[in-house]
Amino acid sequence: MKHFSDFSTGPFGADIPADIGDFQAMAESCGAAVISCSQVTGIVENVMQRTAILGEKRAYLEGIVGNLATEQQQIVAATNSATELSQKARNQLSGTAEIIHSAVGDFQTVIDLIMELGDDIANFAAAMDSVTQVSQKIDSIARSTNMLALNAAIEAERAGAAGATFAVVAAEVKKLAQDTRQANDLISKTMASLGNEANSFVEKVGRGVEQGRSAQHHFSDIGRTINQASEMVSQVDKSTDEIALSSAMVQSNTSELCDNLFVFMGDVKHCGDDLDVALNAAQELEQKNNDMFDHMLHSGMAHRDNPFVELAFKGNKEIISIVEQALADGSLSEADLFDRHYEPRNEKIVERFDNRFNGFADKYIQPILDKYDVSHPDVFGSVMSNQDGYLPTHVSRCSKTPTGNPDHDLDLCRNRLKNLDATTGEAVRRKDSSFFAGVYRYENAAGEFVVLRNIFVPLYFNGRYWGNFELAYIRE
Repeated sequence: MKHFSDFSTGPFGADIPADIGDFQAMAESCGAAVISCSQVTGIVENVMQRTAILGEKRAYLEGIVGNLATEQQQIVAATNSATELSQKARNQLSGTAEIIHSAVGDFQTVIDLIMELGDDIANFAAAMDSVTQVSQKIDSIARSTNMLALNAAIEAERAGAAGATFAVVAAEVKKLAQDTRQANDLISKTMASLGNEANSFVEKVGRGVEQGRSAQHHFSDIGRTINQASEMVSQVDKSTDEIALSSAMVQSNTSELCDNLFVFMGDVKHCGDDLDVALNAAQELEQKNNDMFDHMLHSGMAHRDNPFVELAFKGNKEIISIVEQALADGSLSEADLFDRHYEPRNEKIVERFDNRFNGFADKYIQPILDKYDVSHPDVFGSVMSNQDGYLPTHVSRCSKTPTGNPDHDLDLCRNRLKNLDATTGEAVRRKDSSFFAGVYRYENAAGEFVVLRNIFVPLYFNGRYWGNFELAYIRE
């Protein structure tokens, strides 16, 4: 393979043959084809990523749908159980209402009996009053009889022997009067006691009657409440029937949704398989066109791309010069330069790493990258990456301190990244070539993308391969 500089004596190829236009047209067509393939590949990759996400979510969605179907079955079962329970409750309430109505009737009978008993007690009290009055009359008669017996005893005493018999009679009459009074006193006391107890009993019966009437009202309230509860249960039963009907419809719709979802996911899988085939074909075509583009640039006939190849070689030589000088004077050790141990920085948004070459790269390499970053209006950026795809430093505008904002960190904190993409990997594999030209699709954090042309020039330090100096540019 000839070196790029072998085909041109001037900066843009002053000694190029007269048919340069045909070669340039071929180079442009080849570059356009690579760009188109890269765009197609990028689009297909994005679609495949989304398809892969759908595939990853398939099991999750299937699980959700399965759980939904199970829950719907449980709802239907629970609704049927609720219907049965509400029916039992309604039956029990109906029976309870009948029992309460019967109890209210029986209680009313008891109240009536109590009221009749009160009336009987009142009559009994009246009879006792009559007995008391009679007892008082008997007491009065007994008093009178006692006085008569006393007078008879006096007269018998006056009569002497003739009145002895009469005296005996008078004594017996007196004794009868006294016994009558004693019996009458006992009757009066008993009747008084009975009267007090009867009055107390009548009072208690009266209170019982009032409480019975109050209880009767409460029973009526209970009956009305039970009737209302029965009506509410009936409404619940009706609502439960409606829920059961709706649940059955939802279950049917869920089942249909599951079927359609599984068909859809199957179609997605088939589309993913087709896209995979299309992606492989597009990548193969992209690789072939990339190879053609690389060959055209190596021929030196693509004069619109030649200035960028020249810039890449200049940047490469500057980096090699400063690094080998540092190795020579001992300011940089070969162990630090070729350090491939990467210490994670443990940052939230971007996954970046440190190694022992970072300090030197930031101090001496970054100014060179910044210089070539603004060397031409069409230059998109410049960077150096080792054979692991690691970026020990970057241009200043892409070496910002992370803030935790994804848009900021993903686009502006690109130093210390390790990203061995397909194009960079191909450049590493072609380390024995003077340079490698590739085209790839670059997408930023916002999802916007550009198609870049990239020149990779191998970096050999003291004959040992390190990685590549890269110059990315945009050609419309």
